Amino acid sequence: MLSRTVPEGEIDTHRLLEEFATGRPLQDLPRLPVRTLRFGTQVLVDLGPGMEMFARDQEELVNRITVIVGRHATDVLYFVDSPLKHAGPGAGWTWRPYRAPAAGTQVLILSGFGCNLPGSGPATTLWQEWQEVTGLLRRSGCWPVALVPMPPDRFPAPLSSLMPVVSWDRSTTTVQAESRVP
Repeated sequence: MLSRTVPEGEIDTHRLLEEFATGRPLQDLPRLPVRTLRFGTQVLVDLGPGMEMFARDQEELVNRITVIVGRHATDVLYFVDSPLKHAGPGAGWTWRPYRAPAAGTQVLILSGFGCNLPGSGPATTLWQEWQEVTGLLRRSGCWPVALVPMPPDRFPAPLSSLMPVVSWDRSTTTVQAESRVP
């Protein structure tokens, strides 16, 4: 979920031979795709009321991501409901309007998107903010992925149109998670 695929692996001999067969000069050496974390990751952590019950899980996940990706390549920002107006690494009073990370950064969003409280659903303004956030990320060359603490049948329908969504649930397997993320 946090790595991205780049064509920097071993030489792709099959494609190389195909290029030679065309008789055209070789522009680039074709390489096989590999996954990398070198572009870093940004983790957006929702501290809103619907996520309070997952605070320890969020903290543990952020710690594990930091160990795997590296402290130097992990940027953690906290927000409430949506990062658009205010997000930051420290106390809420220090938060500023959200700015997308550098191009190529994978962005993991830990949020319930306003849907994980009984009888609640995302307000129209909240969805509009998330559309703006995901649009900003894509225009900046970043790839957002949502990790949502509910089963897939409870995902709000429009959520998966904004970004890949993975259920943060005990029944979710690695294969299921990988199949949802390009």
